[in-house]
Amino acid sequence: MPFSKRSTILFDVSHNEMLNLSESEYSDFLNLLKTLNQDIIKNENSDITDELLIDVDILVIGNPINDYFSTSEINNIIDFVKQGGSLLLISEYGGDSLQKTNINDISGKYFDIFFEKTILKENKELNQNSTSILNIKSFPEHDITHQLREVVIGGSCSILLKGNAIILLELNDNVWSERYNPSINDWDQDQKKEKYVLSACSTYGKGKIVALGDVDIFSKDPNFGINQLENRKFIKNIFNWLIKPSEEDNSLNWALNRIGAIENKVQQLNIKINNLIETITFLENRISDMEKKEANIKNAS
Repeated sequence: MPFSKRSTILFDVSHNEMLNLSESEYSDFLNLLKTLNQDIIKNENSDITDELLIDVDILVIGNPINDYFSTSEINNIIDFVKQGGSLLLISEYGGDSLQKTNINDISGKYFDIFFEKTILKENKELNQNSTSILNIKSFPEHDITHQLREVVIGGSCSILLKGNAIILLELNDNVWSERYNPSINDWDQDQKKEKYVLSACSTYGKGKIVALGDVDIFSKDPNFGINQLENRKFIKNIFNWLIKPSEEDNSLNWALNRIGAIENKVQQLNIKINNLIETITFLENRISDMEKKEANIKNAS
Protein backbone atom coordinates (compact mmCIF):
# COMPACT_ATOMS: atom_id res chain seq x y z
CA MET A 1 0.00 0.00 0.00
CA PRO A 2 1.22 3.53 -0.74
CA PHE A 3 2.24 5.60 2.27
CA SER A 4 -0.67 7.85 3.30
CA LYS A 5 1.30 11.09 3.71
CA ARG A 6 1.27 13.34 0.64
CA SER A 7 4.86 13.77 -0.48
CA THR A 8 6.75 15.93 -2.95
CA ILE A 9 8.75 14.36 -5.79
CA LEU A 10 11.36 16.60 -7.41
CA PHE A 11 12.63 15.73 -10.89
CA ASP A 12 15.92 17.41 -11.68
CA VAL A 13 16.31 18.35 -15.35
CA SER A 14 18.86 21.12 -14.84
CA HIS A 15 21.67 18.70 -15.76
CA ASN A 16 20.16 17.74 -19.11
CA GLU A 17 18.53 14.59 -17.72
CA MET A 18 16.96 12.28 -20.26
CA LEU A 19 14.01 11.56 -17.94
CA ASN A 20 12.02 14.75 -18.53
CA LEU A 21 8.32 14.64 -17.73
CA SER A 22 7.66 17.48 -20.19
CA GLU A 23 8.35 15.11 -23.08
CA SER A 24 5.51 13.04 -24.50
CA GLU A 25 7.73 9.95 -24.35
CA TYR A 26 7.20 9.91 -20.57
CA SER A 27 3.51 10.88 -20.44
CA ASP A 28 2.42 7.39 -19.35
CA PHE A 29 4.99 7.51 -16.55
CA LEU A 30 3.65 10.91 -15.49
CA ASN A 31 0.12 9.49 -15.41
CA LEU A 32 1.34 6.66 -13.20
CA LEU A 33 2.90 9.15 -10.78
CA LYS A 34 -0.39 11.04 -10.59
CA THR A 35 -2.13 7.88 -9.35
CA LEU A 36 0.21 7.92 -6.35
CA ASN A 37 -1.37 11.24 -5.29
CA GLN A 38 1.96 13.00 -4.74
CA ASP A 39 3.06 16.53 -5.61
CA ILE A 40 5.37 16.54 -8.63
CA ILE A 41 7.74 19.45 -9.29
CA LYS A 42 10.73 20.06 -11.58
CA ASN A 43 14.06 21.81 -11.21
CA GLU A 44 14.85 23.16 -14.66
CA ASN A 45 17.42 25.92 -14.25
CA SER A 46 18.98 26.11 -10.81
CA ASP A 47 21.69 24.22 -8.98
CA ILE A 48 20.60 21.64 -6.40
CA THR A 49 20.75 23.62 -3.16
CA ASP A 50 19.68 22.99 0.43
CA GLU A 51 16.86 25.50 -0.06
CA LEU A 52 15.60 23.66 -3.14
CA LEU A 53 15.41 20.37 -1.22
CA ILE A 54 13.78 21.69 1.97
CA ASP A 55 10.24 20.42 1.28
CA VAL A 56 11.22 17.56 -1.06
CA ASP A 57 10.70 13.91 -0.12
CA ILE A 58 12.03 12.17 -3.26
CA LEU A 59 14.71 13.50 -5.59
CA VAL A 60 14.88 11.90 -9.04
CA ILE A 61 18.03 12.21 -11.16
CA GLY A 62 17.16 10.51 -14.45
CA ASN A 63 20.32 9.98 -16.49
CA PRO A 64 22.06 13.35 -16.91
CA ILE A 65 23.92 13.82 -20.19
CA ASN A 66 26.89 16.07 -20.97
CA ASP A 67 26.64 17.79 -17.61
CA TYR A 68 28.26 17.40 -14.20
CA PHE A 69 27.20 17.92 -10.60
CA SER A 70 29.33 20.33 -8.62
CA THR A 71 30.89 19.38 -5.29
CA SER A 72 28.43 21.68 -3.56
CA GLU A 73 25.46 20.01 -5.24
CA ILE A 74 26.76 16.54 -4.35
CA ASN A 75 27.17 17.54 -0.70
CA ASN A 76 23.62 18.92 -0.67
CA ILE A 77 22.25 15.69 -2.15
CA ILE A 78 24.11 13.56 0.38
CA ASP A 79 22.88 15.70 3.28
CA PHE A 80 19.35 15.46 1.89
CA VAL A 81 19.47 11.66 1.94
CA LYS A 82 21.21 11.47 5.30
CA GLN A 83 18.47 13.59 6.88
CA GLY A 84 15.67 11.38 5.56
CA GLY A 85 15.19 12.16 1.88
CA SER A 86 14.90 9.50 -0.80
CA LEU A 87 16.93 9.42 -4.01
CA LEU A 88 16.22 7.65 -7.30
CA LEU A 89 19.40 7.64 -9.36
CA ILE A 90 19.21 6.43 -12.97
CA SER A 91 21.98 5.84 -15.49
CA GLU A 92 22.15 4.27 -18.95
CA TYR A 93 24.39 1.96 -20.96
CA GLY A 94 28.00 3.14 -20.87
CA GLY A 95 27.51 4.75 -17.47
CA ASP A 96 29.23 8.04 -16.65
CA SER A 97 31.87 7.53 -19.31
CA LEU A 98 29.48 7.45 -22.27
CA GLN A 99 26.86 9.76 -20.79
CA LYS A 100 29.59 12.28 -19.86
CA THR A 101 28.43 12.94 -16.32
CA ASN A 102 29.48 12.11 -12.74
CA ILE A 103 26.65 10.43 -10.85
CA ASN A 104 29.16 7.88 -9.56
CA ASP A 105 30.54 10.75 -7.47
CA ILE A 106 27.21 10.50 -5.66
CA SER A 107 26.29 6.81 -5.73
CA GLY A 108 29.77 5.28 -5.70
CA LYS A 109 31.57 7.54 -3.29
CA TYR A 110 28.83 7.61 -0.65
CA PHE A 111 26.52 4.64 -1.23
CA ASP A 112 29.00 2.07 -2.63
CA ILE A 113 26.82 1.65 -5.75
CA PHE A 114 28.82 2.07 -8.96
CA PHE A 115 27.33 2.40 -12.43
CA GLU A 116 29.78 0.63 -14.73
CA LYS A 117 30.64 1.82 -18.25
CA THR A 118 29.06 -1.27 -19.79
CA ILE A 119 26.11 -2.48 -21.79
CA LEU A 120 24.51 -5.80 -20.88
CA LYS A 121 23.57 -8.31 -23.55
CA GLU A 122 22.16 -11.82 -23.64
CA ASN A 123 21.46 -14.60 -26.09
CA LYS A 124 17.81 -15.32 -26.68
CA GLU A 125 16.89 -19.00 -26.51
CA LEU A 126 14.91 -19.09 -29.76
CA ASN A 127 17.56 -17.91 -32.19
CA GLN A 128 20.67 -17.32 -30.04
CA ASN A 129 21.01 -13.80 -31.43
CA SER A 130 22.54 -11.33 -29.01
CA THR A 131 20.41 -8.43 -27.83
CA SER A 132 20.47 -5.72 -25.19
CA ILE A 133 16.80 -6.39 -24.36
CA LEU A 134 16.92 -8.29 -21.07
CA ASN A 135 14.11 -10.26 -19.44
CA ILE A 136 14.29 -10.70 -15.67
CA LYS A 137 12.13 -13.50 -14.31
CA SER A 138 13.42 -14.17 -10.80
CA PHE A 139 13.56 -11.66 -7.96
CA PRO A 140 14.78 -11.42 -4.37
CA GLU A 141 12.34 -10.85 -1.53
CA HIS A 142 11.82 -7.11 -1.17
CA ASP A 143 8.93 -4.62 -1.17
CA ILE A 144 10.09 -3.28 -4.54
CA THR A 145 10.07 -6.72 -6.17
CA HIS A 146 6.98 -8.00 -4.36
CA GLN A 147 4.92 -10.35 -6.55
CA LEU A 148 6.83 -9.50 -9.71
CA ARG A 149 6.95 -12.25 -12.33
CA GLU A 150 8.80 -10.63 -15.24
CA VAL A 151 10.17 -7.22 -16.20
CA VAL A 152 12.05 -6.27 -19.34
CA ILE A 153 14.99 -3.86 -19.53
CA GLY A 154 16.68 -2.46 -22.64
CA GLY A 155 20.13 -0.94 -22.91
CA SER A 156 21.20 -1.16 -19.27
CA CYS A 157 24.62 -0.74 -17.76
CA SER A 158 25.72 -3.10 -15.00
CA ILE A 159 26.00 -1.99 -11.38
CA LEU A 160 28.87 -2.86 -9.05
CA LEU A 161 28.08 -3.09 -5.34
CA LYS A 162 30.75 -2.73 -2.68
CA GLY A 163 28.68 -2.13 0.45
CA ASN A 164 25.48 -3.44 1.98
CA ALA A 165 23.18 -2.51 -0.89
CA ILE A 166 20.35 -4.91 -1.72
CA ILE A 167 20.11 -6.35 -5.23
CA LEU A 168 16.74 -5.79 -6.91
CA LEU A 169 17.36 -6.92 -10.49
CA GLU A 170 20.08 -9.31 -11.62
CA LEU A 171 20.85 -11.80 -14.39
CA ASN A 172 23.42 -14.55 -14.87
CA ASP A 173 22.56 -17.13 -17.56
CA ASN A 174 23.37 -16.19 -21.18
CA VAL A 175 24.37 -12.66 -20.15
CA TRP A 176 27.61 -10.79 -20.70
CA SER A 177 28.77 -7.20 -20.74
CA GLU A 178 30.62 -5.05 -23.23
CA ARG A 179 32.68 -2.17 -21.84
CA TYR A 180 32.72 1.25 -23.42
CA ASN A 181 36.17 2.33 -24.58
CA PRO A 182 36.20 6.14 -24.92
CA SER A 183 39.54 6.14 -26.70
CA ILE A 184 37.97 4.42 -29.73
CA ASN A 185 34.33 5.35 -29.03
CA ASP A 186 33.36 1.69 -29.25
CA TRP A 187 32.76 -1.39 -27.13
CA ASP A 188 35.17 -4.08 -25.93
CA GLN A 189 34.20 -7.53 -24.73
CA ASP A 190 34.28 -7.44 -20.94
CA GLN A 191 35.39 -10.12 -18.50
CA LYS A 192 32.58 -12.58 -17.81
CA LYS A 193 31.00 -12.41 -14.33
CA GLU A 194 28.87 -14.89 -12.43
CA LYS A 195 26.03 -12.38 -12.19
CA TYR A 196 25.15 -8.89 -13.37
CA VAL A 197 23.23 -6.39 -11.28
CA LEU A 198 20.86 -3.96 -13.03
CA SER A 199 19.22 -2.34 -10.01
CA ALA A 200 19.85 -2.06 -6.28
CA CYS A 201 18.64 -0.17 -3.23
CA SER A 202 20.19 0.94 0.03
CA THR A 203 19.80 3.22 3.03
CA TYR A 204 22.03 6.07 4.14
CA GLY A 205 21.38 7.83 7.42
CA LYS A 206 17.60 8.24 7.61
CA GLY A 207 17.15 8.16 3.83
CA LYS A 208 16.83 5.67 0.99
CA ILE A 209 18.43 5.17 -2.41
CA VAL A 210 17.37 3.21 -5.48
CA ALA A 211 19.81 2.86 -8.38
CA LEU A 212 18.76 1.68 -11.84
CA GLY A 213 20.97 1.15 -14.90
CA ASP A 214 18.31 1.94 -17.52
CA VAL A 215 16.13 5.01 -18.12
CA ASP A 216 14.08 3.63 -21.04
CA ILE A 217 11.89 1.57 -18.72
CA PHE A 218 10.07 4.84 -17.90
CA SER A 219 9.39 5.58 -21.58
CA LYS A 220 6.74 4.41 -24.03
CA ASP A 221 9.19 2.19 -25.88
CA PRO A 222 7.15 -0.70 -27.34
CA ASN A 223 9.82 -3.28 -26.53
CA PHE A 224 10.95 -2.46 -22.98
CA GLY A 225 9.05 0.63 -21.79
CA ILE A 226 6.66 1.24 -18.94
CA ASN A 227 3.76 -0.65 -20.54
CA GLN A 228 5.66 -3.88 -21.16
CA LEU A 229 5.15 -6.95 -18.93
CA GLU A 230 5.27 -5.84 -15.26
CA ASN A 231 7.47 -2.77 -15.70
CA ARG A 232 4.69 -0.49 -14.50
CA LYS A 233 4.31 -2.47 -11.30
CA PHE A 234 8.06 -2.43 -10.70
CA ILE A 235 8.18 1.36 -11.12
CA LYS A 236 5.20 1.85 -8.85
CA ASN A 237 6.82 -0.34 -6.19
CA ILE A 238 9.99 1.77 -6.37
CA PHE A 239 8.13 4.98 -5.60
CA ASN A 240 5.97 3.42 -2.90
CA TRP A 241 9.14 2.19 -1.17
CA LEU A 242 10.89 5.54 -1.53
CA ILE A 243 7.85 7.42 -0.21
CA LYS A 244 7.62 5.33 2.94
CA PRO A 245 9.98 6.63 5.68
CA SER A 246 12.90 4.48 6.74
CA GLU A 247 12.41 2.37 9.83
CA GLU A 248 14.31 3.46 12.92
CA ASP A 249 16.14 0.12 13.05
CA ASN A 250 17.57 0.76 9.58
CA SER A 251 18.81 4.20 10.61
CA LEU A 252 20.32 2.77 13.79
CA ASN A 253 22.05 -0.02 11.87
CA TRP A 254 23.40 2.52 9.41
CA ALA A 255 24.77 4.64 12.24
CA LEU A 256 26.34 1.63 13.94
CA ASN A 257 27.89 0.50 10.65
CA ARG A 258 29.28 3.99 10.09
CA ILE A 259 30.75 4.05 13.59
CA GLY A 260 32.27 0.63 12.99
CA ALA A 261 33.74 1.76 9.68
CA ILE A 262 35.21 4.87 11.31
CA GLU A 263 36.65 2.78 14.13
CA ASN A 264 38.28 0.49 11.57
CA LYS A 265 39.76 3.46 9.74
CA VAL A 266 41.05 4.91 13.02
CA GLN A 267 42.54 1.53 13.91
CA GLN A 268 44.22 1.27 10.51
CA LEU A 269 45.50 4.82 10.89
CA ASN A 270 46.91 4.00 14.33
CA ILE A 271 48.70 0.98 12.85
CA LYS A 272 50.21 3.16 10.13
CA ILE A 273 51.25 5.76 12.71
CA ASN A 274 52.84 3.10 14.94
CA ASN A 275 54.66 1.63 11.93
CA LEU A 276 55.90 5.10 11.04
CA ILE A 277 57.06 5.71 14.61
CA GLU A 278 58.91 2.38 14.63
CA THR A 279 60.56 3.25 11.29
CA ILE A 280 61.60 6.68 12.56
CA THR A 281 62.93 5.19 15.80
CA PHE A 282 64.88 2.59 13.82
CA LEU A 283 66.38 5.27 11.58
CA GLU A 284 67.25 7.45 14.58
CA ASN A 285 69.03 4.52 16.22
CA ARG A 286 70.94 3.79 13.02
CA ILE A 287 71.97 7.42 12.70
CA SER A 288 73.02 7.47 16.36
CA ASP A 289 75.12 4.31 15.89
CA MET A 290 76.75 5.77 12.79
CA GLU A 291 77.53 9.00 14.62
CA LYS A 292 79.10 7.04 17.49
CA LYS A 293 81.22 5.00 15.08
CA GLU A 294 82.33 8.16 13.30
CA ALA A 295 83.22 9.74 16.65
CA ASN A 296 85.23 6.66 17.70
CA ILE A 297 87.14 6.70 14.41
CA LYS A 298 88.04 10.36 14.91
CA ASN A 299 89.13 9.75 18.49
CA ALA A 300 91.27 6.77 17.45
CA SER A 301 93.04 8.83 14.81
